[in-house]
Amino acid sequence: MEQKCDPQKILARLHRVEGQVRSIEKMYQEKRSLEEIVRVVLAARASLGAVTKMLINDKVHGCFDGKEITNKKELEKLVDILFDVN
Repeated sequence: MEQKCDPQKILARLHRVEGQVRSIEKMYQEKRSLEEIVRVVLAARASLGAVTKMLINDKVHGCFDGKEITNKKELEKLVDILFDVN
């Protein structure tokens, strides 16, 4: 089970994503193979997905702002954000 309220874990993931994006930029500038670049882009995308999951988990459990999700309307708002529904 994932530990709750661990902002350092989220920050570590964000730093990993930052490194991946810098790597993508460098690879592009160096004219590396498209396959290599796309692999790193996909890895960065997966890392962002993991960060999103961690942020949502923190919000649900009240770690982010001290307010747990307690009703259906709040949960629906979170789902809308997650799936970018307006």
